[in-house]
Amino acid sequence: MVRGARKVVYTINRMDMGGSQTHLLQVFRLLDRRRFDPVLYCLSGQGALLDEVREIGVRVVDAGVRSGFKSPAIVPATLRMARRLRSEAPAIVHNYLLRANAVGSVAARLAGVPVVLASKRGCHEMRGWELRGAQLGNALSRCVTANAEAVRQFVHVDEACPLEKMVVIPSGIDTDRFQPLGLVDAKERIGVRSADPVVGIVTRMRVRKGVEEFLSAMARVRERIPGVQVVVVGEVELDDELAAMVESAGMGDDLHLLGRRSDMPEVLSAFDLFVLSSHDEGMSNAILEAMAMEIPVVATDVGGTGEVIEDKVSGRLVPPKVVEPLAEAIWEVLADANTMRSIGERGRSIVVEKFSSRSMVRQMEELYDTLLEGGRY
Repeated sequence: MVRGARKVVYTINRMDMGGSQTHLLQVFRLLDRRRFDPVLYCLSGQGALLDEVREIGVRVVDAGVRSGFKSPAIVPATLRMARRLRSEAPAIVHNYLLRANAVGSVAARLAGVPVVLASKRGCHEMRGWELRGAQLGNALSRCVTANAEAVRQFVHVDEACPLEKMVVIPSGIDTDRFQPLGLVDAKERIGVRSADPVVGIVTRMRVRKGVEEFLSAMARVRERIPGVQVVVVGEVELDDELAAMVESAGMGDDLHLLGRRSDMPEVLSAFDLFVLSSHDEGMSNAILEAMAMEIPVVATDVGGTGEVIEDKVSGRLVPPKVVEPLAEAIWEVLADANTMRSIGERGRSIVVEKFSSRSMVRQMEELYDTLLEGGRY
């Protein structure tokens, strides 16, 4: 720790692969260590990315909060976390995702932390205990960060959080890592035919990500372009119903489930077209990564996606949960090489200009400075 650097504790429930976790890795890599000393409090003490956090040089603390909101054990676990934070004496606690937003905010307030923040990164409607936990975290935070204006508006309506309490810091990605690589053997590397177009999605899960609509849309696209290869990156498995649909569409041999990957720039290099078929989103890191690599994008118009993509200029936007418009947009882009090229080039320029990880972290640092100085954002 550099003398004079102010300690910032980031809390999250788990550090598995996901958008918020990837965001935190970017923060840890780029935060100015001369001014800020980051520490990660992982409530569960679990996650595949914890070793990567340690390799970056960030100390990881198992906060020992294993219980859900309904369990009586949540109370003593939160009190233990508060005692640890009091000993840690950070200047800032910045919480991420539902459980940490609630537990981290309570613990930080009990510990007397000067600045407490919650983070909102999606537009998932909550009810019951989840909603009460979200509202508690908002109430105890001095500021709530959102990664898109759409997220800010959603949280205002769904969680009754005052607009003036929230600040938008757009998601950012590493535009040096995610850039066109020019790999001539990119398709062979992931096991797909080099002669045919490749259309893919990247998702951490099936729930709310529209995997079913994507595969149904691709079945229709393949009626016009029979050789199209279909790629799904992420921890997705087909249930019996979906597997039967894939087989009936004759897609079985041309569907590639790649599972979790750590070499995403190389994997994306094999894509001719990237699809986001989500039912709801905050601001998708996966879209930004694909655009940064000059891959044309077709996406459902949910959350902050429309703040990144201008329809027919830097990508295509379609309504969520509907197969036909998704299939038509995919086919139209694939059928026009000039459109693919111009959309890809425009997409990268937008991401470099507005959605780089360096810009994101600088905005976070400016917010921290403002809050520590007692000002408003």
